[in-house]
Order: sequence, then structure tokens, then C-alpha cells
Amino acid sequence: MRDKIYAYLTLQKAGATSKKLVEQVLKIKGASPHISEKLIQTAIAGDRRFAIDEHRLWKIIEKGGTPLSAAGFVFLSLLTIDTPEKSRIIVEISAQKLRNDKIVNRFHTLVNPGSLKVQTMLLPEDFAQEVKGGVPLEKAVRLFYDFVGDGILIGYDVHSSINQLNAVLSKSNEMIENLPLCLKFLAKKLIPNLQPKSINDIAAFFKLSTVDTRRTETEVCTAAEIFSRCRELLQEREFSTVEEVLAFQYPDIDSVDFSKYAFDKAFLWAIPQSPGIYKMKNKNGDVIYVGKAKNLKVRLNSYFWNIADRLQKITDLLNHVYTIEYEITGSELAAMLMEYRLIQQYRPKLNQQLEVHERTTRYGNLKNFIAILPSSIEESLELFFVKDALPLQRYEILRDAVNFSGLERILDTNIQNHNVLTDLEMGEMEIVLSWVEANKDQANYINMDTVSGKEACLKLVRDYLRDEETVQKKHFRWL
Repeated sequence: MRDKIYAYLTLQKAGATSKKLVEQVLKIKGASPHISEKLIQTAIAGDRRFAIDEHRLWKIIEKGGTPLSAAGFVFLSLLTIDTPEKSRIIVEISAQKLRNDKIVNRFHTLVNPGSLKVQTMLLPEDFAQEVKGGVPLEKAVRLFYDFVGDGILIGYDVHSSINQLNAVLSKSNEMIENLPLCLKFLAKKLIPNLQPKSINDIAAFFKLSTVDTRRTETEVCTAAEIFSRCRELLQEREFSTVEEVLAFQYPDIDSVDFSKYAFDKAFLWAIPQSPGIYKMKNKNGDVIYVGKAKNLKVRLNSYFWNIADRLQKITDLLNHVYTIEYEITGSELAAMLMEYRLIQQYRPKLNQQLEVHERTTRYGNLKNFIAILPSSIEESLELFFVKDALPLQRYEILRDAVNFSGLERILDTNIQNHNVLTDLEMGEMEIVLSWVEANKDQANYINMDTVSGKEACLKLVRDYLRDEETVQKKHFRWL
């Protein structure tokens, strides 16, 4: 059966849903999306030729990795300025997102480090005025963090840039862990006689225009052109996947010895690009670490790439882990909640933070709302009900649902029927409130304090489910 599924998917370049495969290959009609996914997972269990992506589409993994032509890339450039205190401050961030060899999105922001610091910097007057109109550093880095998604980060000295950004994100317990491609390292490997001291040295070799490295928007365009030329050289050497290029980029560092693990590179390559949680276990079967990810494939692969500046925490994990288990969730929020509960359950010895600590994000005025997010079940959505002084409630609903009785029961829940929240319930509420506040410009939610009653709320949910553009919507809220 799996060979029939393979043959069918070779003709479906964009992939196919579980329901489609069940209907077209297994010849079963009328199975629900949830049952369909279970059937396909059973049919292809253990076959690493298949993977499911973030849109719940099954695809074939070619050559045991991600083809360069199918990967998403984000070109990054930071401008940092020395301060009189001999520290470096980010004042500008630019990025471009490339998919299917086309620029699909751009990012640019100026960073205002504070009027007093701007005055002490040696900046041209016109640029100093622009910087004063920039956004605070934490906001700028958070905006970039949301922009980058699951893309592979590319820049001239990309590791240094990632470290600078992560120094800011670490204050809110977050980190950029996207796979990095360093143009400086890559150029040295592809062109042995070239010893670049700046991005302009590589540009000159490829006969490209030199770039004003004092502004990031021009540098990020040059980085994209350089990578295009590097890809031609990589193809000449018959490198066709992201994994092959990453391994080529760091050849002088000891490779990971997979013989001491119960999994191999093929297992890592087959992990879906979906949000979820993962459990790392030792040889005794003890859970030693629990983590969450927006993109499971990117996160778990990041532990095993041979980069020189690997954190001690990661080295410790690699020394103790034997098996890895993961579970897909519909959203980052669902992954955060599952991670929290699993940490409380297992108390893993390598998790440095076992409790929910106060977040830096303020919760704003949202207290009673329904967050509407993707579900891990095909053709479904997950509703998160937040009501002041009540435990968090969750509800899976099919896109074509006609029965709303379960949703109505939740809306009718009365505070007098509940005791004081437990520590676990309070931790969950803090996670949801913090996440929604930090992502309110992207999250879909209904503010129940501004909706006139249960019937009005039900109508909004029905309209949302029936809207054909639901998947593309960024906003669905009433303030």
C-alpha cells in the first residue's frame, strides 16, 4: 500500500491531504479527517520517504533531505554601532524572504536605542534622525522573530547576527534556532583561494556591485545575489539538498556520531515542519528533556548540526539522549501548553526552567476571549476559551461543523461552579495570556467583553468557520 501512496504522491508535487490519499489510494469514502490521518500514518509507519508539512500535506522526501529549490531562505543584515561604553548596539535590521527562487516578503526596521545613546553615536545627521524615529530594540527583534518563521537564515556573518538577536530574545525566554548558512564560510569552501574580509570581497569575486555596508537594505540584496551564485557552484558539485550544503559548510568540525543514538539522520530529515513538542529520553527510557517548537524539523535538526559555537546545554543533551519522540500540535500555543504540562509531569533533569516565570510581556486589557487557532486534526480548528477566574478550556471543531452544543456548554460555564485555580491551571492561563498579548497582531480571537451575548458569539464562530479565506486570514477579532 505504501508504494501505491508513493506513486500517487510523485504526481502530486504540492502534496496531498490524508483525506485525499484515503479516498484516491485506499478507496475509502466518507472517513473523517482525523480517521484519515490515522489510516495514512498507519499505512506508511516507519517509511522515511514520506513527511507531512505545516499545512498537513503529505509529501515525498527526495534524497533524504530538503531540496534547495523547495527550501525557504531568509537573508539577514544587521547594522550595529559602537557606543562610547565600547558596546555594540543594533540600529537597523533588514531581511528578505526567498521561496521558490522568488522574493516573497521583505522586512526593514530602524531601532531607537534611546535619545541619549543616539546623541553619543557618530552618525550622519540625517541617519541619526531616522534612528530616532525607530522602534525600541525588544520590539524590533520580536518583529523580526515573527517574520523569519521557519526559513534558513543566510548572511555574511550570520552566526554573529543570530547571537546578537538572541541576546535580546533571551530576556523573554525565546531564541532564534533556525538553521544558519554563513556566506563567509560557504565562500571559503567553494572558492579556496578567496579569504574574504567583508561581503564586498565576495561580491567583487562574482563581479557584483560593491555594497554600502553602512545600510542593511543594500547588503541584504547583495547577500541574495551572492547566494544565487554560490548555488550554481554547489549544483556543479552535485549538492542538491539543504542538509548536504550544511554538512559541506562545516567539514572541519567533528561530525555527530549517530551510532550512539536509537535514530539516524534519516529520522531527523523526516520530521515534519509543524509546531509541536519533543521528548528526549536516555537509554533507561527516562525523559531528560522536554521542548517545544514552532517548527519541529528545524528545532530538532538544529541540535545536530556541527557548529563550533554549540551551547553547553546542547552538548549535555547530545551526551545523554538516546531516543527522541515528538508530537505535532496545531499551533505554537498548543505546543507551549503541552510542554508545560509534560515538564510538570516528568520534571526532566536537563530542563533548566521547571516553573512558569513571570513573562516580560504585559497582558493588556484582554481577560475574556476565545482564541481561534489551527488544529493538529485535518480540516479542524482549536478554540481556546479564556475566562477570568476560570480554568482554560479547549475545544476542537471541524470546519464544516453543524453541532455547536459542546461550544455552548463551555460558553455557559459559570464561575460559581469552580473552586480556586490550581497552580497548574494558573500556569496555563499565564502562558495563554502572555502568548496572545505578544501575538495579538497575528492571532485570531474574539473579545468576549465586546460581544453582546452567547448567540452573537456563536454567529461569529459560524461565520469564521464558513469563510473560505479563513486559512489566509491574519486577523479575526472584535475590539
